[in-house]
Amino acid sequence: MIDDRRILSGVNIDVGPGLTLVRGPNGAGKTTLLRALAGLIPITLGQREVSGEMLFIGQRPMLLRGLTARENLSFYSRFRGRTADVDAALAAWGLPATEFDRPVERLSAGERRRASLARLDTEALPLVLLDEPFTELDEGAAAKLRAAIARVVHDGRTAVVATHGHAELDASAHATIVLDRGARVS
Repeated sequence: MIDDRRILSGVNIDVGPGLTLVRGPNGAGKTTLLRALAGLIPITLGQREVSGEMLFIGQRPMLLRGLTARENLSFYSRFRGRTADVDAALAAWGLPATEFDRPVERLSAGERRRASLARLDTEALPLVLLDEPFTELDEGAAAKLRAAIARVVHDGRTAVVATHGHAELDASAHATIVLDRGARVS
């Protein structure tokens, strides 16, 4: 429930290694489902069981505004107790080296999204939750994202992707969850 309004009702999911797609129209509950899985919103009824660490990248880039792209990825990597080649990850996602040390609020929307998605390379966690990850990406960056999702699956990890479109992902998905008005319809 959010603001005394039930968003999801009777939604049971079980995801395992591979790609699970979450689809549905605007307002169907896709974002709420991913945020509930990530533990970012409370569940009033039922339960949430998630084993292992997860990476949640929402519709907003989820970067710390006062920090640069390099500082953000370094912070998140250290927070997880990991060492990562942040510069290589940012470059691989097409962020120009001249932008690595620019505060993220001064980057374009597409550059912020690319920097955020570079976390897929610096925080290779067992469960990845991506909410509308193709938002603000040009075709080149969208191709990088499709390849990154394929790498997650190839590595035996779990990816849950909420998206309106991108039917090209359907062939590699082992499950598709369709929501409508907060209920699972398939």
